Amino acid sequence: MNARNRIAIPLLALALASAPSLSRAQDAFPSKPIQVINPYAPGGIVDILTRALTDRMSKSMGVPFVVESKSGGGGNIGTDFVAQSRPDGYTWLIATTSNAANMALMPNIRTDLMKAFVPVAQFAVSPNYFVVPASLPVASVKEYVALAKSKPGGLSYGSSGIGSTPHLGFELFKHVAGIDVVAIPYKGAPPIIPDLVAGQLSATYMPSSLAIAQGKSNRVKVLAVVGDARTKEFPDVPTMAEAGYPKAVVAPWFAVLVPAATPAAVVSRIEGEVKAALGSPEVIAALEAAGASPRFKGRADATKMIGDEVLAWRALVKATGLKAE
Repeated sequence: MNARNRIAIPLLALALASAPSLSRAQDAFPSKPIQVINPYAPGGIVDILTRALTDRMSKSMGVPFVVESKSGGGGNIGTDFVAQSRPDGYTWLIATTSNAANMALMPNIRTDLMKAFVPVAQFAVSPNYFVVPASLPVASVKEYVALAKSKPGGLSYGSSGIGSTPHLGFELFKHVAGIDVVAIPYKGAPPIIPDLVAGQLSATYMPSSLAIAQGKSNRVKVLAVVGDARTKEFPDVPTMAEAGYPKAVVAPWFAVLVPAATPAAVVSRIEGEVKAALGSPEVIAALEAAGASPRFKGRADATKMIGDEVLAWRALVKATGLKAE
């Protein structure tokens, strides 16, 4: 045996010996806690839905989940943090409709959502509701449009923050309906309620968790579901499409994203775990208690959905001049 063979054989043996250990290392995911970043305020619906999902996934995957809010910049601070993290499957981003809209609203945005991430799975939707004061003399969306057209610029609506789905949704509605209603900005949805109930605002798009309580107590009138289906909470309330405005639907969605270079096997494992969790009665109950519904879309469908939304918001921004200011 020559010197070259004497060196090559031990190296081959070492490679063969290490191959199973490399395979075991890949198969071991997850082997440590998973950090899940909510890029919005703690205690909000994103936080609530994330915990409902990950509490179940922690049991099935056998590791703790650490849900952390990194809010600010319209969701961009948390989004940037995850984009810069190691692509190993241990840091997730919970993205929403607002993340897609930011791509259109913020031309100098640091992180390109479609390049920096893999959309692993959508897991929930939570419709907003079109609500007006109980005292407003309208009983349908079309009657509201007629009233707005009779008073151009004379009505106002409560906006729960630039780039939020209630803000974006109402601006889309205005564009589709051809009406001029002034946006009054608030820091979130709850502060809108007193002014809306008092009749100082003509309308708002209200998150389901608030609309259910306010509508059931008859403090506001619920004119439509801003989503793709009626809800069990308001079975007689039409969707925006049924109300005559099918192009004015913005249904807030919630999805798990990971950094773009995350191994395909890890992405597949997470996707499967999300799907399995949504089959759990306790997860379904927790989502519904927060005013959401389980809605699974795997990697391919979630990627297409988010990409389509980015294009749609860019078209709206171009048509209306809407800005994140």
